[in-house]
Amino acid sequence: MKTHENQPLVSKALLKATACLFLAAGIGISPVFATPGTIASMTTEMVQQQTVIITGVVKDKSGEPVIGANILEKGTSNGVITNIDGEYTLKVKGANSVLLISYIGYKSQEIAVGSQRKVNVTLADDTELLDEVVVIGYGTQKKGDVTSAISSVKKDDFIQGKVSDAADLIKGKVAGLVISKGSGDPNSGSSIRLRGVITLTGSNSPLVLIDGIPGDMSTVSPENIASVDVLKDASAAAIYGTRGANGVILITTVDGKREQKTSINYSGYMSLSQFGKKHDFMGPEEIRKGYTDFTDEGYDTDWLDAITRTSFSHNHNLSVRGGTQKTTYSADVTYRDDQGVILNTYSKDLTLNMNLTHWFLDDMLKVSINLLKGEHTNSANNATYQYRQAIIHNPTEPIKDVDGNWYENFGRSEYSNPLAMNEERIGDYKTDWTRMTGTLTFEPIKGWQNNLRASRRTWGAHDKGYYTADYPDQRSSGHTGYAYQSYATSYTNELEFTSNYQMTIGQHRFDALAGYSYQYTQNSGFNANNTDFPNDFFQYNNLGLGAYLKDGKAGMGSYKNDNKLIGFFGRISYGFADKYNILASIRREGSSRFGTNHKWGTFPSISLGWTISKEEFMKDITWLNNLKLRAGMGTTGVIPNDNYLSLLKYSFGSEYFYDKGEWKPGLIATSNPNPDLKWEKSTEYNIGLDFSTLNDRLGGSIDVYQKNTTDMLWNYTVPVPPNLYNQTLANVGKMRNTGIEIAINAVPVRTKDFEWKTTLTASHNKNKLVSLSNDLYETANFRITGGLDAPISQGTHYMEVGKELGHFYMIKSVGVAERGVFLVENPNTGEIEEMSDAMLADESYRQDMGTGMPQLFAGWSNQLRYKNFDLSAQFTGQFFFKILNSPRAFYENNAVFLNKLKSVLNAPYGGEYTLSRAQKQAVVSYYLEDGDFVKLSNLTIGYTLPIRNNKYMKSLRVYVSGNNLFCITGYSGLDPELDINNVQAPGIEYRDTYPTTRSFTFGVNIGF
Repeated sequence: MKTHENQPLVSKALLKATACLFLAAGIGISPVFATPGTIASMTTEMVQQQTVIITGVVKDKSGEPVIGANILEKGTSNGVITNIDGEYTLKVKGANSVLLISYIGYKSQEIAVGSQRKVNVTLADDTELLDEVVVIGYGTQKKGDVTSAISSVKKDDFIQGKVSDAADLIKGKVAGLVISKGSGDPNSGSSIRLRGVITLTGSNSPLVLIDGIPGDMSTVSPENIASVDVLKDASAAAIYGTRGANGVILITTVDGKREQKTSINYSGYMSLSQFGKKHDFMGPEEIRKGYTDFTDEGYDTDWLDAITRTSFSHNHNLSVRGGTQKTTYSADVTYRDDQGVILNTYSKDLTLNMNLTHWFLDDMLKVSINLLKGEHTNSANNATYQYRQAIIHNPTEPIKDVDGNWYENFGRSEYSNPLAMNEERIGDYKTDWTRMTGTLTFEPIKGWQNNLRASRRTWGAHDKGYYTADYPDQRSSGHTGYAYQSYATSYTNELEFTSNYQMTIGQHRFDALAGYSYQYTQNSGFNANNTDFPNDFFQYNNLGLGAYLKDGKAGMGSYKNDNKLIGFFGRISYGFADKYNILASIRREGSSRFGTNHKWGTFPSISLGWTISKEEFMKDITWLNNLKLRAGMGTTGVIPNDNYLSLLKYSFGSEYFYDKGEWKPGLIATSNPNPDLKWEKSTEYNIGLDFSTLNDRLGGSIDVYQKNTTDMLWNYTVPVPPNLYNQTLANVGKMRNTGIEIAINAVPVRTKDFEWKTTLTASHNKNKLVSLSNDLYETANFRITGGLDAPISQGTHYMEVGKELGHFYMIKSVGVAERGVFLVENPNTGEIEEMSDAMLADESYRQDMGTGMPQLFAGWSNQLRYKNFDLSAQFTGQFFFKILNSPRAFYENNAVFLNKLKSVLNAPYGGEYTLSRAQKQAVVSYYLEDGDFVKLSNLTIGYTLPIRNNKYMKSLRVYVSGNNLFCITGYSGLDPELDINNVQAPGIEYRDTYPTTRSFTFGVNIGF
């Protein structure tokens, strides 16, 4: 018997009695929670017609009655639900009526009444979740057959509203995938990390493939994406060899479908943005009270307000899709204009994507052609330094002097008028890219598919700028204008062939793949600059006019490099009875970036899956829909970032020699050769559990993993001679990452008019630097300079073997002496001492003050629908980490001669004291704060207008959306969500960070 899923152990008699009470009250029992059913009374008009009474029983495949199944006369609201024995009685209009039988967790059925008066129904399990197609490397799999840690996010679940790039669509929705921006600059992209840090010198970002072609999140229009699949563990990513060590993100774009009527869709939005939070600096009143050493110049200037605005952004996407029996087509164009809050900052994008596919020879041959072309322009005007100047500037100074010139105070070091910096520079940075792809798919017999794909990707960049004679640096140095231009180009030719054979014999499923991949990339560039122009008329358009050229001081340079990557790979997948699955793959890959002795590497993987819920001993556990155990291991690699690292390289350097009456630059070595240079190897073990219950209304996954990185690259100091250069890049280090990921999906409420879907993700990663030395190369623990510039210029982290990366090693402050000097703890003796200059260089005074890497990442997604209204809310959180509030370290420090935060007035060291080097350069634990936060990243409310009998318009949805609406945190800085790219010195909010923004968006989606 099909029982109420929340109470599987309740006795049959008690359940019958309870159900009868609900049924008598006209209330149906939903599969998970008791939600209203559908019982509609017959209208007077129906009674007057020739009616037919239909009776029957609804059962599941095991013969048990289904309680509360919906029996509806199609096209009407006339319906009933089954009783405790699965029985129903329904009066319908007549023999032409059609019964619609449905129950959550089962496939719906439609049955024509005809001459029948008794209609018994057996509902089949709805295996849609297990049959859902998941994209894997070089192919697809049914979700029920997947044996690796793979997460999939479909278009309907994407974050909506204003998004900066495709990464924003899935933020917080994939356990273990951390997406952070940490800046309001419209030119900054998302930083992405999956399952920790595995390299110190290479990239820690996942490989991104767009329809199988390498790309990045900014080169594809978010509106054109159908799904995003994330290969998280090495058993799934090993087939990509040296590119898959950080995981793989597979983006599938929307394409036309066969026999699809041409559809035209428009999506657009307008958005307003402001800084989410501002620093509270001293104003004219505090200056005049003498709280800083600024001189009162008699003005009231809000410098930050002067260089900022409420920014306006807009985005437009138009797509056309359709198909016939033999041809499918799609075209998609997107334009985005994103203004920054700081004046003259912007980001503009224009992207065009076109696909055409045609089938020949009775579908035996398929030809596909794709063109992706994009253009991006940004301001590139060093807005972060302008922001610094605005917040530190004397608010009693004027923007311009009485003569109308920019007011400057050149007596202060690194002190410039931010408005002059903003307006006396002209130029931008423009990139363009093109991707052309052609694919031939040949299937001579059913199940044997051969793909040949050729692609060419080109990329170009043009950076140009001009600083007028009134730009602060030009005025202070006496120069009359500076101009530059640079060009960079890159192209990649890629050829890939795969042959895949699928076959099913009885309960046995076979899938075999073999492939070859070739990739060649060439990069080149040119730059030139000049100074002291006679006027500003030509700007950067006539570099030859500058006086530095004739004096031999103008700059010029160029470069060219290339690399090649070749791979042979194969994969075998086997399944039996939809219960036991195995997948094994191997890739043999060679790269020109490796040393002579290690051009080639081998990357194997294997994973197993056991669907326990389909075993015979589980058949009586009807409340459990799916339970699958997964286990896998695989080896991937990290390829070096640069070319020719294994070779001896020379450069014309500062060493000169005298020859025939003139001094000539000497040729000096800039690297040592290392024929043993190879990939950094990462071996990962993963155990996972997938589950779903309550008719798939509650489900999720749990994964536990360990990643061991060996042969990790690091630059080691070596003696000269015998070496030609004082550093050698070598594979020596070892790193370990262990973690756990949890994802829970639920549908707490689902009725005809209302539905609530929710997803909770959580992940924890623990990192450990195992070793950085071997018998040949050795290095000691050392301090990492966190990037705090003058006058502080102090290291903030230590890299210590045996410990986690990212820990703050600082002097621990415990109070302040009467004269305003920090009191610090001596960890060697436990005594409290006054801070002194000698402590700055004494490493023994530093101690571990916690990690700058969050230990727990969480996301909570909610999607609610009520009739035609929809609401989505995305929460993200990071926990158990520290943040160094460097703006406080600079601007609460009385030893720094700049404008101060108002909080300095309440600081414990606000009194007078003798200035010392120790106080100027103090980076003590007083400036460390807890970084824990929960943020409402996105909230969107939409309404879909009912469109009926409209010849042209098929759908219309309007929505309002807010990004970064609020943040619950104890951190006093601007935003605790930081850029995660700095793996050696994480957890610092830099004073030059472009503040994050809060935006409000109005958008519309129209279908024709």
